[in-house]
Amino acid sequence: MKIAVLGIGGVGGIVGGALAKNYTETYFYVRGKNLDAIRRRGLRVRSALLGDFTVQPKLASDSAEELGLMDVIFVSCKGYNLRAACESIAPMIKAETLVIPLLNGVIVSDMMRPMLPPCLLADGIIRVFSHLEQPGHIVQSYGPCSVILGMRDGGIPQKLEETAAIVGKAGISTTLSDDILADSWNKYMMMCGNSVLFCCCDGPAGKVREHPGHMELVRAVAGELIAVAAASGVTMPADMADRYTENFSKLAPEAMSSLYRDLSGGKPPSETELDHIIGRMIELGQQYGVPTPYHKAAYERFAAK
Repeated sequence: MKIAVLGIGGVGGIVGGALAKNYTETYFYVRGKNLDAIRRRGLRVRSALLGDFTVQPKLASDSAEELGLMDVIFVSCKGYNLRAACESIAPMIKAETLVIPLLNGVIVSDMMRPMLPPCLLADGIIRVFSHLEQPGHIVQSYGPCSVILGMRDGGIPQKLEETAAIVGKAGISTTLSDDILADSWNKYMMMCGNSVLFCCCDGPAGKVREHPGHMELVRAVAGELIAVAAASGVTMPADMADRYTENFSKLAPEAMSSLYRDLSGGKPPSETELDHIIGRMIELGQQYGVPTPYHKAAYERFAAK
């Protein structure tokens, strides 16, 4: 199978690097200085999990036509670039192509489906702390790297099984899920909920915990997420609010989400995942008739800046 990775940043670089090292038919869809660096020197990966190595894919290009039709495409981009990413890979897709998003958000396949030609569209969840140190150089300095793959409507197609096996053999722990909806919401709850708390209090975890009545605030944010998930057909564990509150209490005082870091650092909202993460939750709340006042407050605090 021909496997392409779009976006060789922190996430795509780890997945793409692992694949290129262990699987011959690996292709990179990458642009700009990153592409130039990879063509000249290869992709350098420094990983606590995978070790240090430099690899070249079978082909790295910024042209979908040059890369050609693919059997599997991993999409790794920021949420605000999702539409452009889908348009870019369209010439690489045939009806049997398996497309797997690896980006922040909840059930990203729902957003991608109208943007893509007919294909086999899965959902992917990745947990990894990695970043693009400089063009052509990916660093994962600590922590594990794991992937969960599944289909929006259940079932595990053979091509998804084969892909999971290839990624697993490349050194990334890979699990096939028969309930990717619940898995997606579990990750989204932490990512979105934490971002809302940081935005509402305009500070990292330590500042949130200094807020009078912060425990009630944390539980209220968790409650909004749990209620919207339930309205969408996903029942979270009965102790989810307790678990979320406990996990938040253990965050390092300086901990903050990448979304809040971008916003507080002065990035324009349109160049962050504000719409893709918190805005998406507000849209889902409106769709299902569930109030989300804390999410709206967090969104409005930064949306007009």
